[in-house]
Amino acid sequence: MTDDRVVCNCMGVTKSEIIEAIVQNDLFMLEEVREQTGAGTGCHSCIGELEAILKEATD
Repeated sequence: MTDDRVVCNCMGVTKSEIIEAIVQNDLFMLEEVREQTGAGTGCHSCIGELEAILKEATD
């Protein structure tokens, strides 16, 4: 099941793209997710949600 909801409006990154990057690249740090996806690199308003997605995907 994919979640095509946009998490990062600045960069147009969806939740499913973030989860895919985390899983495929064994990401464990927020900065790694930001570098890999571009999410959270604009206005930073999605950082909290990125952290929650990262925690959910790595627990």
